[in-house]
Amino acid sequence: MISGKNNILAGYTGKLGDTGLYKRTVNGKEIIQRCPVRKKKNSRLRWPAQVDRFFLATKYAKRVLVNPEIKALYAQVATGFNSANSMAVKDFLTSAVISRVVTTGYHGRAGYRMVIRVDNVVPVKSVTVTIENPDGDIIESGPAAMHSSGTDWHYITTRPNLQYAGSLVRVVSCDLPGNTAEWTRVL
Repeated sequence: MISGKNNILAGYTGKLGDTGLYKRTVNGKEIIQRCPVRKKKNSRLRWPAQVDRFFLATKYAKRVLVNPEIKALYAQVATGFNSANSMAVKDFLTSAVISRVVTTGYHGRAGYRMVIRVDNVVPVKSVTVTIENPDGDIIESGPAAMHSSGTDWHYITTRPNLQYAGSLVRVVSCDLPGNTAEWTRVL
């Protein structure tokens, strides 16, 4: 570092050979020093978890928004300053929430309709319902169907459950990025 008023590099800013120099004034003195050297980029392996997750979310958005149907789906829910890209990133970063499952009228009979509400940025890809007896054996399992309203999913039981008291109902939803949400209740 060179300082002072009467030196050969006074008033100079720029490159001298391969060395970058810049000047600054501190307490009325002109100081010329070497430019800081940038460190090499960090490897993705050393990123904090939330930065890595955001990186994966942006990659997901870039990959799926090439499909015009999925892009239209995300653009439909984008409001204000949001875009289809920001909604795709949000969908990747947040899991769906199973907010309501109606099982109050289920008494083990076949043909009972369970109503399931899943909250997500866009409608989820699939909802699966599994019913297990108290011993842990699976009575039935299958996909629920999206109701015409577009907000609820319906599952109709197919097999009778003679020992429904103490049975376990498990609902699993999966959204477009692959995030899953699970809801369980013992009857």
